[in-house]
Order: sequence, then C-alpha cells, then structure tokens
Amino acid sequence: MDTLCSYPQDLTFTPQLPYAFYSCTFTNEHYTDSQFTTHKIDFPAKLNNAVTKRKAEFLAGRICAKHALQRIDIADVQILSGEDRAPIWPQEVKGSITHTQGIAIAMCSRDTGIKGLGIDVERFMGDEQEKKLQTQILHPEENSTFSSLSLTIANPLTLVFSAKESIYKALYPSVGKFFGFDAVKLINFTSRELSFVIVEPLSAQLPVGKQITVRYQLSKNLVFTECEYK
Repeated sequence: MDTLCSYPQDLTFTPQLPYAFYSCTFTNEHYTDSQFTTHKIDFPAKLNNAVTKRKAEFLAGRICAKHALQRIDIADVQILSGEDRAPIWPQEVKGSITHTQGIAIAMCSRDTGIKGLGIDVERFMGDEQEKKLQTQILHPEENSTFSSLSLTIANPLTLVFSAKESIYKALYPSVGKFFGFDAVKLINFTSRELSFVIVEPLSAQLPVGKQITVRYQLSKNLVFTECEYK
C-alpha cells in the first residue's frame, strides 16, 4: 500500500481554499497494523476491534494530516480523536480530514482569522441511491433550488450531501453538539460555489439567517467540497 502518493491519478482537482493540503491513496487489502509504526502514527486503542477498512481509513487520514501539518511547519504531532470521533488538532490549528473508498485528504491552517475548516470527498452515488436518500439530506424548503441545480450537474444530491458534511465539520467545533442536514438549506449556486443559509439556531455566533459558502469541484466520479467558517 503506497499511502504516500501525494496526488492520486483520479484526484485531478486542487483546493480552492489557500490552506495546507495533502492527499493520498490507500487500499484496504494491503493494510497491516505495522504501518502505523512505519509512519510513526500512534495506534489508538479504540481501533483494537475495528475492521480493516476502518483502520486503513484512519491511518490514511492521519498520514495526510501529518504531511499537511508539516507544510505549516508543525511536526511530530499526533492527531488523536475525541469521544465524538472528531480529530483533535493542535490548539493554534484548524483542520479537517476526509476519506472515501481509497482516497484520503487533509487540510489545515494556522490562520487566526478562521474559526473552522471542513472538507469532504465523495464518490458519486448511483441514481437510485440518490432518490432513496433525497428526503434525508434535503431541507423541504430547498427543493426548488435543488431542482435547478440538478439541471446543471449530474449527481446533485452527492454534491449537496458532501457540502453539508463540510459545513458540519467547519461549524461543529464552534457549535459543540450534533446538528442535522436540515439545519442549513441551499439557497443559490454557481459553477464553483454553493450558498447555504442557517435555518436552525446553532449558537449565538451562528444564528438563523447566517449564510455559509461551500466551494466545490467535480472530477470524474468524485466531488470535493471545502468550507471555511470565519
């Protein structure tokens, strides 16, 4: 398993946000526990009984985080997980990790002007899966905007799902509790950005009506989304 491949062949986009970024490919079939030692990443006890897929994803994500941190001159730091499974970044860092079916990505920044970062990569859902999950992912009031989006791109639900995942990751450190897909709704879009508005009060700094922008890119069968909270 060559988890140190910087930019896998099917990941043909580059991030729009100006922050440290690293990606790698990995395969579950070639994973071994010894690779944690090889890459100098602590093996967490909570993975003792985990399936191989989960272990490989965790390792690949931490490898990406390690290299992204090195790009902002932070070395020899272990990115542990909280009880909520969210990565625990160094105090002065905002960051995010994502993985899907053999691809892992991490992004991080020391920029004091941002309060949170969220990224997400997904492979396109099939048409039947999108139809099945639509009511779980969409807010009832965003159906009209979603219908317009579906006229411009294929697999629109995968994109909205990924965008809401990135929003969650970016806002969660400030909100401090779980919130669902219906806490935000899609209100506008361009060829590179989606605009959402908060429709449930999340915190004093994240009231109803606050708008959130998500940048996105589509490449082959992948969607990649990025969200920064300032």
